[in-house]
Amino acid sequence: MSFARLLRIWRHRMDSIWKHDALDREAARELAFHFDQLVAEHLASGMPAAEARRAARLALGNVTVLEEQIRDERRVTWVHDAHQDLRYGLRMLRQTPALTSVAVASLALGIGANGALLGVMDALRHQLLPFPDDRRLVVVKTVPLDAPARVANASLPDYIAWKERADGFETLGASLVDERDFGDEANGFPERIYGQLFTPSLFETLGVQPAIGRLFTDDEARPDRPAAVLILSHRLWQHRFAGDPKILGRQIRANGVLCTVIGVMPPAFRYPDERTQYWAPLPINPIQARGSARYFVVTGRLKAGVSIAQAEASLSAVAAQLAVDFPERHKGWGLRVRPVREALFGWTATPFLTMEAAVALLLTTACVNVAGLLLARGTTRRSEMAMRFALGARRERIVRQLVTESLLLAFIGGALGMVVARWGVRALTSTFPAPGALAITHVSMNARMVALMIGLSAVVGIAVGLTPALVGSRRNLLSLRSGGEAGGGTDQSRPPVWGAFAAAQIALALVLLVGAGLVANSFVRLAQRDLTFDADLLLTFDYRIPGVEYTNLIGSYNGFPYFEITQSPSTGLQRVYDRLRRVPTIEAVAGISYPHLNSIIVPEMTVTLEGRAPSSSGDLSALTASYFLVTPNLFGTLRVPLVAGRDFNDRDTSSAPWVAVVNETAARRFWPGEDPIGKRFSLDIVPDERPREVVGVVRDVPIRRTQTGGEPVIYASYLQQPSRYRGPWLNMFGQMTFLARTSGSPGNVAPDVRRAVAEVDPNRALANVGPLADQLDAQLHPRRSYTVALAIFAAAATLLAGMGTYGVMAYAVAQRYHELGVRIALGAGARQIASLIGLGALRLIAIGLTAGLAMALAATGLIKLQLYQITPTDPATFIAVSLLLAMVGIVACLVPLGRALRVDPTTALKYE
Repeated sequence: MSFARLLRIWRHRMDSIWKHDALDREAARELAFHFDQLVAEHLASGMPAAEARRAARLALGNVTVLEEQIRDERRVTWVHDAHQDLRYGLRMLRQTPALTSVAVASLALGIGANGALLGVMDALRHQLLPFPDDRRLVVVKTVPLDAPARVANASLPDYIAWKERADGFETLGASLVDERDFGDEANGFPERIYGQLFTPSLFETLGVQPAIGRLFTDDEARPDRPAAVLILSHRLWQHRFAGDPKILGRQIRANGVLCTVIGVMPPAFRYPDERTQYWAPLPINPIQARGSARYFVVTGRLKAGVSIAQAEASLSAVAAQLAVDFPERHKGWGLRVRPVREALFGWTATPFLTMEAAVALLLTTACVNVAGLLLARGTTRRSEMAMRFALGARRERIVRQLVTESLLLAFIGGALGMVVARWGVRALTSTFPAPGALAITHVSMNARMVALMIGLSAVVGIAVGLTPALVGSRRNLLSLRSGGEAGGGTDQSRPPVWGAFAAAQIALALVLLVGAGLVANSFVRLAQRDLTFDADLLLTFDYRIPGVEYTNLIGSYNGFPYFEITQSPSTGLQRVYDRLRRVPTIEAVAGISYPHLNSIIVPEMTVTLEGRAPSSSGDLSALTASYFLVTPNLFGTLRVPLVAGRDFNDRDTSSAPWVAVVNETAARRFWPGEDPIGKRFSLDIVPDERPREVVGVVRDVPIRRTQTGGEPVIYASYLQQPSRYRGPWLNMFGQMTFLARTSGSPGNVAPDVRRAVAEVDPNRALANVGPLADQLDAQLHPRRSYTVALAIFAAAATLLAGMGTYGVMAYAVAQRYHELGVRIALGAGARQIASLIGLGALRLIAIGLTAGLAMALAATGLIKLQLYQITPTDPATFIAVSLLLAMVGIVACLVPLGRALRVDPTTALKYE
């Protein structure tokens, strides 16, 4: 390297030291003097180039030594300064206990709420499912191409074709919902238990093994001779069989059939939902393989290296070919491949994203609150800042001190926030249970969550402290000499920065309040909606006769399995119905195949009206209706008003003319402008279905709790049914939800009902026994908890906004203390002082409300789908929330205003 090059490097490094290290300039000056001598000697005497380069390298070495010394000094200085900043910051926090308490509480609430929600969401994304390599597990759903939002499960022909033709999968398996009445003589009572039918390949797909025992074999799932074997969940093993170590090989009665227990699954295994407590083989007979309903959950394991998009493309090609080969069953249907984690926990997306938006607003409000308090406190520290500048402190050094104080607040708040987060995790995991899905369990304060909270605290500390530090570090000694010290006047030409922070708090609180108000308004409307029937003093329970006891598969009809009813279950249901009517404590009793408001799926039938040709427009909505089988006196028991005609009675038997009762919506849609009584129709479900005559019209009873408009409904007698029926609605003949109107508390009548049913058949289990009002209320529990959580966050944000407004106005009065004394001394009365302070407060509140309304109008559209019978721009909610927040702001200003009115002019004039 040439001497000139060495010279340039030396000069660059020396310039860096000279510019950035003022304390080391003396040493740098001495090095520069010696090097200048070297350069002069080289130029004057003609020092050989090699010797000059050696001397230059020696000089560079001296610079390197100096730089190492500087770095060492910097490390020592930084540690010393950091220790000093921490000690001074703690001392400052102790000197302002009120501000410290408010700031720490605000940040603890905001950080804790965010930490809890982020921790749960992180666990849902990363917690290990009880399956090996679960990232390769997917669930395949079918979707109608004209309505892709209506996701459905798969049919058996879909599953078989995918398994045989699709590439990209190691294995595929299918499952189907199952329920059985377990009767065990050792326990002495029957119990309805929810389980699943599994293909043997599904266990291989999931990659699981039982804790004890074995899995199904393919031979045990043969359609011609399916084995009566069961695998129990660990929970069922412990609950019903007391963890019997000799459970393997034990025979238990399920649906009246002796089944052999061959295995018990590990405690963590729950699939495909939380309710599953046993698994039995799923046999697929040839008729079902040609056509079935879309009830089967198909789970697959991808081959290594195959993406979800590739697997979906492969299955889509198979689906397209099925649509060509079998258009009557597959045309118009596509599919979607989803990760198993999304399929199991996807139900959390909507409520959790809304909650995250709410807690993010809460944390932002808390940060703005604390930042505003720190900005306002900065006005009382101007003397301190000016003195620091006078003693030679650099601005970045002051900024670091102030940010350290805010970080201390944030980390103390974060430490307390961990307590809030632990409570929040428990609340979240119990607030949002989803029927038919996996519950959120095993979420705790693990290392990942603690790291998340620490990182969030650090970000919050910097965000809260940076603006006050930058603003506060601009003040210098000149501001003191111009009357800018604490307690002096302020520049009235422009509002203080912390006034804008207070307005921002009001705006953020308004957005959160409006959202919570809309959700609460929606919940109240849903809870108070007219259900058309009287649920008080009604006891309900489910009674079921398994389909295998009364059906025989004989073929297919319109692409669905076709069954013969060999022994009608109506006889057994009739015996239960008659026995219940003789219970002294029951005033009225009736039954319905699917309960209103509490059924996941209700049969929907195609209706053919007598004397009218089927619609050629292709719009089937006008010719379809939900279908229920009922006993006599259903509407009298429910106290549903009859609009016209009559209820079912004991004369509506199988030998009498077939009749039906329709709701008002069906009457208007099927026979507009006509009297529906006496009209006839038939259901296009089986060849030997008889025409039915309408004998009554009843008020609309909602099928689903959130149903907004009317839907056509047909009620038919459970005794007037064909002897042959197609799937998938065959099981409804043997199931009945009984409703008993009692003379006293329904809970006290439950033992009488159990005894009465046991007299008819002691091996039949009663499920969902309890007061109907309690069951309807339980349906609202998740939405109620969700509403309460949002209301708590909104209330906290409102409290923070009120505290911020109070703090701003209190500091404003303190800043203008001298001015107020002068005004009072010159004759200003209470009205003038109140107007002076009050107008400023009202201006601040108005600015916050205006900005908040604009933000809320833009944001509430995001929760449109979560609202019931209310628009996202509901004027009443916006007005009520605005008035509430305005009142909070005004109340927060009353104390500072009273302090301003009590200013003593003598004291104020001496203040400066």
